[in-house]
Amino acid sequence: MKYLKGGGSLPPKEHSLQIIKGFIGGSISILLLGYLTQISNSEWLMAPFGASCVILYAASKAPFAQPRNVIGGHVLSGFIGLVMLYLFGNNLVSVALGVGIALSLMQYFRVTHPPAGANPLVIMLTGQQSLVNWDYLLNPILSGSVLLVMIAFIMNNLGKKSHWPVYWHGVTFNKKDK
Repeated sequence: MKYLKGGGSLPPKEHSLQIIKGFIGGSISILLLGYLTQISNSEWLMAPFGASCVILYAASKAPFAQPRNVIGGHVLSGFIGLVMLYLFGNNLVSVALGVGIALSLMQYFRVTHPPAGANPLVIMLTGQQSLVNWDYLLNPILSGSVLLVMIAFIMNNLGKKSHWPVYWHGVTFNKKDK
């Protein structure tokens, strides 16, 4: 029971400017992806992108919010979802394993992005390979996540004290990180 009490305190309230930037950035991101979907007759928008916006604007300094994680996490998880759908079909076990494998591989490759964990679900819950083919990896997954990062780059660098991303690719030459 003592574990339920917590013990910590709430994080400090965000500055008004950051809240406004989050509102504008999140709204523009989803609006633009939705608009591109309408004019191109191609999917640009998927549900996990809404959660990506929360991380990009409300936790922009977190490792989960860095470009490598946003793009890499979405692409890797989408790939796993497609592999599971095409190899094993749409069933409860393959959906569950798809999420677990995507989570494990995001951790292994250091591209963990929590919203991307939903990509195998989104792909596999369509239930039909005819609705989601390998092009889905390029559009909406890759193109949408790149667009989110581009908009976040603009919004998160407005203001004198703003600096985003913390890192782009995360390539390191330390032997201990290999």
